[in-house]
Amino acid sequence: MTTARRLLAVLPLAWASFALGASVRDAAPEPVGLGPVPLAAPATATGPSQAPALSLAPAAPSLPPQAAVSAPAAAAGASANAAPSTDRVDALGRLARALDKRGDGPAARLAEGLHYTDALTGLPNRAYLIERGASVLASAKEPAVALMDMDNFGAVNMGLADLLGVTGGRARADGVLAVAGAALGELAKARGVVVARLGGEEFAAMGERSAVLAFAADARRALPPGRVLSAAGMAEGGAERRAIAAAVERLGRVGQPVGSFTCGVAPAGELAPLAALKSADSALNEAKEQGRRATIRVVEGGAAREWTPPPAEAAPIVLAAPAPRDTASEVAALEARLDEHELRLFRETSFRDPLTTARNYEYLELKAADWDKEYSSVAALAVLASARNLKQINDLLGHDAGDAYLHRVGAILRRTVNQARRRKLDAHEPVRVASKEFLIVGRDAAVVVETARREVARQFSAGRILPAAEIARLRAESVRRGLVPARRADYIGTLRVVSEPLTGPDGRVDSRRALDRAFERLEAAKLSESSATKKP
Repeated sequence: MTTARRLLAVLPLAWASFALGASVRDAAPEPVGLGPVPLAAPATATGPSQAPALSLAPAAPSLPPQAAVSAPAAAAGASANAAPSTDRVDALGRLARALDKRGDGPAARLAEGLHYTDALTGLPNRAYLIERGASVLASAKEPAVALMDMDNFGAVNMGLADLLGVTGGRARADGVLAVAGAALGELAKARGVVVARLGGEEFAAMGERSAVLAFAADARRALPPGRVLSAAGMAEGGAERRAIAAAVERLGRVGQPVGSFTCGVAPAGELAPLAALKSADSALNEAKEQGRRATIRVVEGGAAREWTPPPAEAAPIVLAAPAPRDTASEVAALEARLDEHELRLFRETSFRDPLTTARNYEYLELKAADWDKEYSSVAALAVLASARNLKQINDLLGHDAGDAYLHRVGAILRRTVNQARRRKLDAHEPVRVASKEFLIVGRDAAVVVETARREVARQFSAGRILPAAEIARLRAESVRRGLVPARRADYIGTLRVVSEPLTGPDGRVDSRRALDRAFERLEAAKLSESSATKKP
């Protein structure tokens, strides 16, 4: 499996957010749209779409039960320490119990491996941290967590996309993360801590405080700026490194490290893993704001300070990407062992992003061939919806607010698709194909996404996604810092939408290539919008 197939991690097999009765209706294998439905006009990238909105029920989609964990406090006002809701359906547990009941241990282990493992790095994933992190911390006398963020990975993505195209660049950037993740896994094993990939360029470590600090120090020594880039085959002075350097300059970050890690460490105490990580995240952001990237900042007594590890030799590790994981074969092997009920349960809840409850990128890779066959004789679209100004939300309000926002956007997209399908419109489930981008495929994908776009804008402005006071502060501060002009402040938190026919210029139906073209169109739309905002 190529790195392009692993743009996002295989996050959960069964982070189910709905009761079984509802999931049969909302997430069962998707039917082909019935009857000849006229194709709506494509949505535009920078202004209101010309595709007519569906007349759907106006009620806001309710947050799934796990919101207290995966979309903390910012939107709901709940404590960040809130435990997972006890009524959340544990689909993995149900499947495992069914397999254990008939004595099929190998299938149960295969399902668990798919659920808890990040396909790109081979590390435990976000689902593991959420569901099993508490038990890891409970085993430590002085538990602590570390949050690690790769320095200027955005510039790596940007530069490689400029050089290789959006999809090719993202695939090469994936290679950087794979190398870094493998190295962090090796260092963590040596120190007896657990390290997981949260998503994107963020990693988290859990364990005894002394061991977590030692691990953070090892990572700082073993992964200095530039080393993971070289290990991923990007030679110093080569075209890829020059493209990354140009992106760093364009972002105004000349002189900042690239490819190293900034780290925040915080005590866990009685906190749930994500709540403890929130404190570590604050420390990490302080380091960035003070221009102290590639350092370690430790929370002690409620305050954060920079911690300098004692002098020591760098850990003798060889940087290399992990062996590619053939997820498709693993899925096929598992499905072959399941009975009809188990197979339905697996397909209803597999390959979901735990934060947004949309399908994840691996799902697209598994479904692309089916879509190509389904639309071989009818026109259909690949519609890409991208969240505007997510970086400002994360930087100004905190990553918990960004998570709450993405969680609600995913819920709105899913609900809109489900309602459209009940009205016999043709649109497949939303797929989270990048950190803030969602793909919907189908003959009526444009009209469905347009409906969702309007609903996101309505709920955001009404303070139903984030608190109204926080939105006002976000807009005012973004304008004050010159991040957006005043006339476009109301666009913050809305969706930018582009679409591409599944049928390419060569007459072939190829959903993967359509996604590539949609990403390229999205980048062009961003540049056009950015240029327009600079005009007086």
